[in-house]
Amino acid sequence: MRVAFHTLGCKVNHYETEAIRESFISRGAVSVGEEEPADVYIINTCTVTNIADRKSRQYIRRVKRMNQDALIVVTGCYAQVEPEEVASLPEVDLVVGNGQKAKICDLVFEKLEERSGSNHRPDNAADIYVIPRNELTDYEDMGLVASSESGMTRAYIKIQEGCDRFCSYCLIPFARGPVRSRAPEEIIEEAKMLLDSGYREIVLTGINTALYGTEEGFSHELTEEEQANGLSPMEAILARLDAIEMPEGDDFRIRLSSLEPTVVDKDHVEKIIRYRRLCHHLHLSVQNGSDKILRSMNRHYTRDEYLDIVKAIREFDPLYGITTDIIVGFSGETEEDFEDTLDIVRRAEFGKVHVFRYSPRKGTVGEKLPDLVPGEIKNDRSDRLEEEAAATARKFMTGNFGTVHTVLTEENRDGFITGYTGNYIKVYIELPEDHDENYTRLGSFCRVQLTQIFRDGCKAVIVE
Repeated sequence: MRVAFHTLGCKVNHYETEAIRESFISRGAVSVGEEEPADVYIINTCTVTNIADRKSRQYIRRVKRMNQDALIVVTGCYAQVEPEEVASLPEVDLVVGNGQKAKICDLVFEKLEERSGSNHRPDNAADIYVIPRNELTDYEDMGLVASSESGMTRAYIKIQEGCDRFCSYCLIPFARGPVRSRAPEEIIEEAKMLLDSGYREIVLTGINTALYGTEEGFSHELTEEEQANGLSPMEAILARLDAIEMPEGDDFRIRLSSLEPTVVDKDHVEKIIRYRRLCHHLHLSVQNGSDKILRSMNRHYTRDEYLDIVKAIREFDPLYGITTDIIVGFSGETEEDFEDTLDIVRRAEFGKVHVFRYSPRKGTVGEKLPDLVPGEIKNDRSDRLEEEAAATARKFMTGNFGTVHTVLTEENRDGFITGYTGNYIKVYIELPEDHDENYTRLGSFCRVQLTQIFRDGCKAVIVE
């Protein structure tokens, strides 16, 4: 059986797709590319925006044209939030919600067996396996997952599921359910497995990573010593990862996929960033620079409180990398509000800004807010913000010129070895004409000095 996978959306979705893929391979299935003919297509959807829903529907139709007899399975956030809508698509055979992803392999084999039976009717409606949000109470164990982004270099570990913040623009709390956290022992076990396999960067990820271990009763998962030292669950994980022993001359680093200022404050961040193996980079979603819009978004911090976090980080390391997400054109956003957003981008000196144009999502508080911003104004503000963000990123990278950074090498392409610094600058190391294959080994750390802006990052030279 040939199985193809297509993933939309966040790193958690990509991680979970890898877990599903591994379950099929363990049953003897062959994993093929997402554009190849297959017997089964697994489509792991996103529903952050209306565009994400549309992309899911387009891909469903496309793969069905590739093989009319293929079994089409739709899972993920779109399937969780709108199961009936997804099931109504004539191409779809199975709709599986977020709390049932670990069962997809079994459900597919059952469906294929049903198809081959004498009682199979080709006009059967899609089967729906979706657990309501209030019943998503347990962390779904998907086993140990070798989920990577860059070959055998960077791997993801999912540590947390769900969100209870209910930002007024966001469907994710409805799609992912309440907060559920993974046991520390399982996280460390998976990390050791990945390190033994050769990965050298471990990225901790979740739906709202900062909420790890905040649900009632989770403290019993920590050791007595961790509790006595007043460690938060996140600090405990970082401390345990810091304590992993590696062979002499070898090491690894940890990266947090994101932190939410709706959850963490300056004091919390100051405790987290002190761990030795943690990369000097945080993705800290600000979403807007206007206090008025932040209140309307149900974001529980002010612009000054956000900038206090930034100040604490930069006092720890002036070259600490901070990336962010910003929504433009939220309902009621004025030109003055937008200027506040441009101002916070300049003040924070972000290394990268992900810009999103706001679109109301059905079922959120934001759907009913008045004073929608016209599309042409949203487009104009998006363009202006992208321009400001690019200038700020160049300023941040220029501030790193002449400094020495550790880079984890990932690819050899177009005459360059590429990788990322700990503070998340993409680096291009030019290969000498007479270099040998051991000039620098991919998947290893090397020390470099940044020299100039180049493409989407910086050129660098190796420091012996």
